[in-house]
Amino acid sequence: MRIYITGSVGSGKSTLARQASARTGWPFYSLDEMVYQEDPTDSWGNRKRPEAEIACRFSEALAQKNYIMEDAGRAQFEEGMARADQIILLDLPVALRKYRILSRWIKQRLGLERCIYRPHLKMLRAMLRWLREYDTGRNGTRARAMRYPEKVRVLRSRKAVQEWISSLETAKKL
Repeated sequence: MRIYITGSVGSGKSTLARQASARTGWPFYSLDEMVYQEDPTDSWGNRKRPEAEIACRFSEALAQKNYIMEDAGRAQFEEGMARADQIILLDLPVALRKYRILSRWIKQRLGLERCIYRPHLKMLRAMLRWLREYDTGRNGTRARAMRYPEKVRVLRSRKAVQEWISSLETAKKL
């Protein structure tokens, strides 16, 4: 089974993808880490990989029989949605997502949580801007996912997320 998890920053995409991967044993691909790599010399703490390298890594991931991908819905990775058997759109309440963004940023500032960027104030502002762009539809994530209505499952609560995780036992047997 091929699963593509998308949603706004702070929606829990990476956490859900890791949990799903642990439950199923299927490989997990963070498309953020496919695009960026750590670079301590850069002011943001990372740098973009060359386009050819990104395309190669993405093609290798798509070639897997089973996978779990997570991304904020970048247009360059829409092929992942097209090939997925299931698209999970995390659309949790905005207050929860804001709380998660701030909480994660603080943990990263304190060195309690790893990240591939420098958690400076500019990054916090950028994450809050990306949240607004998702909520207003400006970034196109929801629209891209909804091009595949037969595959999309929208999860709007923590309970729905847990129910979906529990359902993976059945999917793993297929």
